[in-house]
Amino acid sequence: MENDLDIRLLRAFVTVSEAGTVSRAADRLARTQAAVSMQLQRLEAEVGSQLLRRSSRGVTLTETGEVLLAYARKTIALGEDVRRQIAGRKLAGRVRLGIVEDLAVTRLPSAIADFRGRHPSVDIELTSASSADLAKSITNGRCDIVMADPARFEGAPSIYLSRPLVWSASRMMEVDEGPELPLIMFEGSCSWQDRMLASFAEAGLHWRVGGRVSTFAALISALRAGLGIGLLLPEGLPSDCENVRGRFDLPQAPTADFGVFVSQNPPLIVDELAKFLRAFVTSG
Repeated sequence: MENDLDIRLLRAFVTVSEAGTVSRAADRLARTQAAVSMQLQRLEAEVGSQLLRRSSRGVTLTETGEVLLAYARKTIALGEDVRRQIAGRKLAGRVRLGIVEDLAVTRLPSAIADFRGRHPSVDIELTSASSADLAKSITNGRCDIVMADPARFEGAPSIYLSRPLVWSASRMMEVDEGPELPLIMFEGSCSWQDRMLASFAEAGLHWRVGGRVSTFAALISALRAGLGIGLLLPEGLPSDCENVRGRFDLPQAPTADFGVFVSQNPPLIVDELAKFLRAFVTSG
């Protein structure tokens, strides 16, 4: 790589990696699929290595692609920061951000703090609610950005994230010798719960309700009290609970899906936070 990489090629590469397919990336870039494919070929020729593996399901990154993706994001972000500073566009105002409770135990709070550190004149109004309520909030204008379960939304998210879950239980939980495993169940609809019950059915496991909860905090309390087994993100596992994947003949835990949804025609301040969250989501 003797010459500097073309920022337009890097932007196309980042968009394809985030969209998952060349066709979806072409829609986002308002270009033809052939034009985007040609940009990818030019970029691969410039770096002298394959960046993406193509299949009928879409594209995945090669090892070289993973390395270049981090560089490309930094390069694009730096260029945007420079243009903003030159134009004197200081971000200020309020953004209403909605998240599901489970994301409060991830790296998301530190990401929000990082954004506020870069833009101290921005006020972030944070709301925690169920995915169904957040879907209504983005529709009726009560939130500018939400991160929640895509299954509860009519439209597609601007970015999609799938995270592994773990079977969780108190270290002190005692299970009867009976054939039914106690499960912590959410009141109402929950896609995690639907996948949990489907995996039990596929594995031929019998279960009973060990406890019913309506909030994430109540789920943690029920787990710590030893009422049953539940699903958590790995980073949400309390110290007095453990991953019980290797016990009780449990099947592999399902995944949790999240998406970033943005209000229509967002102002600059909302768009900038959305871009920041997209980078956070795709950085793993």
